[in-house]
Amino acid sequence: MSQVFGTPRRPAYAVTRTDQLGRPISLDRRAPEGNSVLFTGGPGMGKSLELDRAQELARQNGWTAIRVDASPREPLENRFVRAVSEDLGGLRKRHGYFALRKLKKTLRDLTQSSRNQQNGAELRFGVMPVQAVVKKQWDAPGKDGIGSTLNQLADNLGELAAKKRQPVMLMVDNLDVASERDLAALTELSAHLERQGRPVYLVGAGGELAATRLMAASGGMSGIATGVTARFDVRECGPLSADELRPTVTEPLRQAGIPYQPEAVESLLKSANGNPSRLRDLSETALQVARPPYGITADVAKQATAQVNARARVFYQAAWNNCSAAEKDLLAKVAVRGPRGLAMASETQAAGPGKWQEVDAARQGLVARGMLRESPSGQRVSLADPGLEEWVQTRVGQSAAHAGVALPGTPAPAITQPDPRSPAVGAAGNHHRGPNTTTRQVGNTAFTINS
Repeated sequence: MSQVFGTPRRPAYAVTRTDQLGRPISLDRRAPEGNSVLFTGGPGMGKSLELDRAQELARQNGWTAIRVDASPREPLENRFVRAVSEDLGGLRKRHGYFALRKLKKTLRDLTQSSRNQQNGAELRFGVMPVQAVVKKQWDAPGKDGIGSTLNQLADNLGELAAKKRQPVMLMVDNLDVASERDLAALTELSAHLERQGRPVYLVGAGGELAATRLMAASGGMSGIATGVTARFDVRECGPLSADELRPTVTEPLRQAGIPYQPEAVESLLKSANGNPSRLRDLSETALQVARPPYGITADVAKQATAQVNARARVFYQAAWNNCSAAEKDLLAKVAVRGPRGLAMASETQAAGPGKWQEVDAARQGLVARGMLRESPSGQRVSLADPGLEEWVQTRVGQSAAHAGVALPGTPAPAITQPDPRSPAVGAAGNHHRGPNTTTRQVGNTAFTINS
């Protein structure tokens, strides 16, 4: 891979995102408004990059930052205990050997407790030497409540940092795969940090429905009211405009001395559709096609887009296979309408009583997985990935007419009378086969978190 554009985690040109009020969302540009921050957005929108920037800010200032990835197979408490244990050397350098005694005792207690979190039973049937064995394991209920281990760690780390008047960041990435138990633990930790009032910050990153899942877990398991979302400083990593993304292509090319045509850059931007990860893939592929120093032309951009879409077909197929029937139907209807998208109000109304809920659930699921993108007004949805849009159009093209959906620009077929010798049109399992349809400023200016 070319290093002209840097790496996904260290881009050559980093965009400083802003919210609807024009304020930077990055923690190295704007301090949190509370003890809990949540970055949300679709796949490839830069949520992990925002955590990277916050982690780098902590490193530059000598602050404590503990970062883990959520997992559906291992509780967050265990991951945090292991992460803190691995960072004991760095903590010792910052705070001294004796200052860590309380923290180390907590880690030993929690490690022992985690080993005792499983109960089990075993049944044997038959007579030796032939026996059937049935085993069952389940989580033992915690004595101290969900999230108590995270609260203990936060308190110990907060006490250490308070002596030096420094903040602590507990960071959790990939919240999309977190269990309901883990989400409840995080909401409890968020409430605990707010009550304590120390400079200890919970920083999480998840998909479009991360805030909704946290709210549901809070009310459903931890007993904390659904006002949990009010405690989180939610910062959205939404699609970027062409003006915001353009310098991420042109500046690295200019610095590398690689010529480019403006129309080629615009073509790449259009295909990226506001997704910085897809734009990076397109730009890197364009460099390979162009074989510098020949430059990036409009034809090179077209070839690069075709190659990226071709490589992604296997992922498009996998995503399609994981969709429910209602989600596939909605994807097809949205795809054949192209960039203008589909008005959801008319779609749910057409579904009728008892069916509109299924359509709306399909919309929510596809938006959560980053396959569909809602308009700012929330009234229309379109496919987030132009490559996926093209793939779905090709897949459903032959059957679009039978679904009552015409591809953009497809003329209406002439109405013909059915052959009386043929099976009745509309009979179960039979379809009338008509004509086929075809298819801001950049930088790492650090701020100081008030302790």
